[in-house]
Amino acid sequence: MKKLIFSVSILGLLSVSCAKNKCAECHYDAPSGEIELGTYCGDDLNNLEELGTYTDSLGATYVVHCGEH
Repeated sequence: MKKLIFSVSILGLLSVSCAKNKCAECHYDAPSGEIELGTYCGDDLNNLEELGTYTDSLGATYVVHCGEH
């Protein structure tokens, strides 16, 4: 039973660390076309995905898409 609990704990830690290292390219669709925001990783990617929007320098807000091909 101790081995099972230890194994499950390790798998949980690995999945959290993998999510922190996850990276994706992000963009938004502006009227003039797709605008690349670059590659975001870890907490930066999570924060951008949770927010879900990007506001440009003119104050226009667009929906962000990350990790799509």
